[in-house]
Amino acid sequence: MRFHRESCREAYDAIVIGSGIGGLTTAGLLAKEGWRVLVVERHDRPGGYAHGFRRRRYRFDSAVHLIGGCEPSAFEGGGLVDRLLCALGVRDRCRFARIDPFYSSSFPGFEMHAPAGLDEFVAAHTERFPAEEKGLRQLVQLCLDIRQEAQRAPDFLLVSDLVRLRKLYPTLVRYHRATLGKVMDEQLTDPRLKAVFGTLWPYLGLPPSRVSFLYWATMLMSYVAEGAYYCEGGFQRLADALVHALQAEGGELLLKSTVRRISVENGQACGVVLDNGQRITAPVVVSNADARQTFEELVTAEHLPPGFLAKLRRMRTSVSAFVVYAAARLDPRDHNAEHENFLYTHWDHDQHFADVERGTPSWQSVTVPTLVDPKLAPAGEHLFILTTLLSADPTRSWRTGKQQLVDHMLDGVEARLPGFRSKLTFCEGASPRTLERYTLNQGGAIYGWDLAPDQVGPGRLPSSAPVEGLFLVGHWTRPGGGIYGVMTSGVDVARRISGTPSDILLGLPRRPV
Repeated sequence: MRFHRESCREAYDAIVIGSGIGGLTTAGLLAKEGWRVLVVERHDRPGGYAHGFRRRRYRFDSAVHLIGGCEPSAFEGGGLVDRLLCALGVRDRCRFARIDPFYSSSFPGFEMHAPAGLDEFVAAHTERFPAEEKGLRQLVQLCLDIRQEAQRAPDFLLVSDLVRLRKLYPTLVRYHRATLGKVMDEQLTDPRLKAVFGTLWPYLGLPPSRVSFLYWATMLMSYVAEGAYYCEGGFQRLADALVHALQAEGGELLLKSTVRRISVENGQACGVVLDNGQRITAPVVVSNADARQTFEELVTAEHLPPGFLAKLRRMRTSVSAFVVYAAARLDPRDHNAEHENFLYTHWDHDQHFADVERGTPSWQSVTVPTLVDPKLAPAGEHLFILTTLLSADPTRSWRTGKQQLVDHMLDGVEARLPGFRSKLTFCEGASPRTLERYTLNQGGAIYGWDLAPDQVGPGRLPSSAPVEGLFLVGHWTRPGGGIYGVMTSGVDVARRISGTPSDILLGLPRRPV
């Protein structure tokens, strides 16, 4: 991977601000279409929340635990990740290991391991809740219907005009304002099953009573129906593969470089100014950066309609996270642990989220990537990435508070994996302030805007900004957060800019009109 501190040219066809997966997706596809593309990244490596880092002899993922969309035989030509990497000619640079079971969930007096595969997933739940079999099957089928309908209508979560889609995609339209909790209440009666079925709510940052059912259904079915995967070597390799694709087509990557301003003349974006004073021109600028910073600091209000700024200020940011990166000489298989494990101290997810908002989290996930890739740590050791959500609090002092929360989370793992603390060989915590410092996402927001029904798809900011030639990509725009969501965004923005249909960009036959 080649990178520079100063661009080789003064003019490009497109400039991408930020090297998250969404930005790299757009950049790679535009470069493949023959565009001269520059990506500007302030960090010392690409990837955004997908970047990895080393501590001593350990290799950690900063935030991504597993992804869907890697299966070559998935819906209509393969999963999105597989199709994109193939289209860019870098599929051989990533090896994805299938995770099955793809998570375990622990509640007081209860533990379940969730297998991939529709029949297997349903069977694992009905075995524990046999009286709920009919409702559970209907709920899973509804999730699958939504997933398949959304894939046949890839623009549904990207466009604002729901009226024209109402007749073609009635299920999507019917549930586009529904929460997961509302739909579970229609199909299930046992509150414990509802809690178990909603185990993965932290992946979307809101509890079942508040999270979008559409986004939940598409996320869950990407794992259940198509499989959950880990990128061997860490998810930094996914980002590096996209950078390789960009550079193979003549694109450039600047690292340790910050955009100070987006240049706008006569209502048209025309380039950027870097923090070193360098001016670079381009008729197209794509921001993979925080949306409020993009418009309030890089563009500034004088170039934006008041109504747009008002909407921008009304939008709700997602929560952040607190992460503990640890290693231990303890084999999690001796304790029946999986790659991904959710530890809940009670059955009430609304209360769990209330604890998050108060800054006193009562749950966590424990990811053990060395169960999939032992080379991430020295022989005889395993990595343990402990994650909980946390609301950003600018008044909170992390000088003493960080270690207190680290200890609290280590105690939670000790209760599930006895002997864990005594066998620790490494431990480091990252607060919301840490995440904000490395990514510039306000408050360390990990999903951009929150994923409530009114902020998913049409409720999110559009990718086309109210400045000609300026686009948004990533989790601050449509459809939403997560690797799959930001890749979808990246493909859509490349389509809008280049005029090439998404299917052609991804090397697939055109869909019938």
